[in-house]
Amino acid sequence: MKDKLSSTKPFLFTAYYDWMVDNEITPHILVDANFPGVIVPQEFIKDGSIILSLKPAAIFDYKCLKSGISFKARFKGVSQDIYIPYLAMEDLIALETGTSFPIGKALEQLELAPAEDLIDDINDDFSPEFEVEDNSSSSEQSSEQSSLKTEKAPEVPSEPGFEFVKD
Repeated sequence: MKDKLSSTKPFLFTAYYDWMVDNEITPHILVDANFPGVIVPQEFIKDGSIILSLKPAAIFDYKCLKSGISFKARFKGVSQDIYIPYLAMEDLIALETGTSFPIGKALEQLELAPAEDLIDDINDDFSPEFEVEDNSSSSEQSSEQSSLKTEKAPEVPSEPGFEFVKD
């Protein structure tokens, strides 16, 4: 066995994401835009959250990293860098079925690597090609336990392009 275990988060996120794409479900993600390290277009944030399409045709340079996902997407015709730490992910939304999965909580609950093995993950060679700034002093995450049940998804607009909604 390795001295240091790698995080299960990128593997589990990829499994959920690939399953949705393989089943022709349009994946969207609800993101806590106020979480430290999140890089999203500020003008599309509503009530502290943003919903982004993860449809493969809508994003490019997609990378599933140890600490989160990064990709480029066009907003009003302008390409922008996006970075979403796993802890900032709230729900993975299946557009066609109207259901969502609390992906961030699930990834935390299903993590197999000890916390001390994950400390260096953000500063490794697999970081995004753009700089991630952390403007917070210290952020503690709630350790509330919740079930991993499927819930009704927030409303996602059906017209093309990026519009963001939060109930």
